[in-house]
Amino acid sequence: MRLLFLVAIALLVQNDRVLAWGQEGHSIVAEIAAHCLDQTTYDSIRALLKTDLLPDVQDGHVSLGSIASWADDYRAEHEESRNWHFVNIPFERGTYDPQVDCRPDSRYGDCIINAIERQRVTLADCEKSPAERTAALKFIVHFVGDIHQPLHASERNGDHGGNDVVVSFFGKSAKLHAVWDTDIILRTVYAWGAYVTRLETKWLPGRDLSGLDGGTPVDWALESHKFARDVVYDIPDGAVLEMNYYSRALPVVDRQLALAGLRLAQLLKDTLKPTASCP
Repeated sequence: MRLLFLVAIALLVQNDRVLAWGQEGHSIVAEIAAHCLDQTTYDSIRALLKTDLLPDVQDGHVSLGSIASWADDYRAEHEESRNWHFVNIPFERGTYDPQVDCRPDSRYGDCIINAIERQRVTLADCEKSPAERTAALKFIVHFVGDIHQPLHASERNGDHGGNDVVVSFFGKSAKLHAVWDTDIILRTVYAWGAYVTRLETKWLPGRDLSGLDGGTPVDWALESHKFARDVVYDIPDGAVLEMNYYSRALPVVDRQLALAGLRLAQLLKDTLKPTASCP
């Protein structure tokens, strides 16, 4: 049954960017963010998410990781949200042009940069219903992960963010996009929880993170785009990706996952900060 489900999803979204980082990567980002939240922000998130939990677990721990891939499920039934998961900044251009790169499509929506801002405004607005704010929270958790995946901020020659680029990754045929979504992560660890531990014990400690947890979605997209240009698309002749490519790619994956978690936490803290109109 699981195999049939995965096949159906693959057919539905081929040549598309529906699963940035894959479930593992999104869970890593969300878990790192959760570990960086203050109690006030956590309590606000828990109050929103507990309406989605079964009655017998409403008083338990709320996991951001458990809702990190919700936006992909939503997208499968709401095509108007398709373009919210990425921004098409051409490979050869290192700047963001909102009139071109985030131009609204009447059927599929605009882009991830606008989507993050819309959902942030909704989440911060206590006049909105709990259901609307909860959905906004889920979108934000997912989209902040998406925008840090380099192939969600770049495309080359209309290749749908590397989905049309077939490579060999350690002897296995794969799309370049899938290599960055999942394959590099799973080659490094068996389970996503181990990757969280790896980043929190080996990557984050002792590192100067001054200012790295801030910035705007445009800043994040341009960072991702630069990594796409400098590393992701630097494919050797024959498109055979092995240890040399993996050794260059892994530090990028580490950085993007870790910073996505830190930036998500900061965005949630800023957005859910109590105010006179939204205690």
